[in-house]
Amino acid sequence: MRSSILRRNGGGTLFIAAAAATLATLGTAPIARAAWANVTLGKPVSVVSGSTEVFNPSTSDDVITDGVFVPEDTAYNQTTSTAKQWGTTNGQNDDGTNTDTIFRVDLQGEFTIDSAIVQADDNDSYLLQYHDLNTDTYQTLWNVPSVSVGLGLRTRPNADQTTQMPVGPVITDAIELSAGATGDAGFAVTELQVFGTPVPEPASATLVLASLAIVSLRPRRRSR
Repeated sequence: MRSSILRRNGGGTLFIAAAAATLATLGTAPIARAAWANVTLGKPVSVVSGSTEVFNPSTSDDVITDGVFVPEDTAYNQTTSTAKQWGTTNGQNDDGTNTDTIFRVDLQGEFTIDSAIVQADDNDSYLLQYHDLNTDTYQTLWNVPSVSVGLGLRTRPNADQTTQMPVGPVITDAIELSAGATGDAGFAVTELQVFGTPVPEPASATLVLASLAIVSLRPRRRSR
């Protein structure tokens, strides 16, 4: 650290170089896992495609981001008010128009995300995608598999409802969920959780640097 500290005669010690070096490493340094949280919790959900195929339109779309799992093996027909249900055949709209039913979660900010949990109907696969900020397209984040053990609503990757599936890491501001490539004519999702941490705004980093510079310019009292 001493090699990066600039000193000047007159009593002031400049830590600007050290502060700049510290900020430069913030984007690459590992983030403490405790700082990562469910960034979809309470975020607004909308159906951006295939809304006519939703079986229970009176149930709020936000139910899939309310942070509540149903008990494992809950029957499909018992989740009308706790899940979003829709009809498809092999991932496609079952009326022959080939329009996927897609649920979009607006994260209301940019996040670095690295894991996810999905609770959904057991015998179907699902597709989780993220908004690629560079190309303004949606790219695959996780091909959520069907589950052969148990019945009804099952949590992936693990029935303990806490184990997270590693994904990414990617930086995004929105997540989409739709039917996967396999399944029957009835899909349902009760809970979607994506874990991450906010991306610092450039202005915030500049403010931190400026604050450190001001503090470092204060003259030190000489010992007598």
